[in-house]
Order: sequence, then structure tokens, then C-alpha cells
Amino acid sequence: MAPNDEQAGGRGPGRELIVIGYGKVPATSASHATNVYFALALRVDTERQVITEVDSTAVTGLVRRWIAEIVTGADIAADPGPILDRIDDCYLGVAAGAIKQAVLDAWRRYGAHRSSRH
Repeated sequence: MAPNDEQAGGRGPGRELIVIGYGKVPATSASHATNVYFALALRVDTERQVITEVDSTAVTGLVRRWIAEIVTGADIAADPGPILDRIDDCYLGVAAGAIKQAVLDAWRRYGAHRSSRH
């Protein structure tokens, strides 16, 4: 039985999307041993176009939490440039490119979905 709006915390059908973005992990990255692709999962409130929850396949909990902190609350209809800049400025790992690629892929995927609906 599917939860109603109240049980789902006010979120109902058509009010949220799960958007996944992918980035290819460099062979020199520690995470390459377990994942060829870095995945970024975003829960989006489609009425406000705001990212409400984030998960990823980053190897460490610290990096997963950090990515969630910098992406949660972002407007997915806006330019992801500030998020990409923050990754450039603050993440000194070989997987930075894969993380940025996943962000861009998720933004592109959401934009394509919105365009197909209008």
C-alpha cells in the first residue's frame, strides 16, 4: 500500500523525483576497485525545484556527507557552477572529475525531464 501525502511527509506523486547522475571514476582512484562509475542520487522537490536529500557512492562516509552538505538545498533549475567551484576548491582527490561529471549529468537529466514535460 502506497503512503498518502501525510504519511510521506507532505510529498506525494508528482511532487518529487529521484534524479541520478553518473561520472566515470579514474582507474587511479581507490573507489575504482568497487565502482567504475560514481553515482549521485538526488531527491528533488519538483514544486520548489530544490534538492532535499542526497546520496552517493563515494567510498568514505566523510565524502558522502560533504557532498550531501554542498548539494542539499540547491536549486536544480539554476546553474550548478557554484557547486562545481566548491568541489574544485575543496576536494583534493582524483575522483573530483567524476563527482563534477555526476553533478552535471544529474542537472542535465533533470533539465531534459522538465523540457519533455512542457
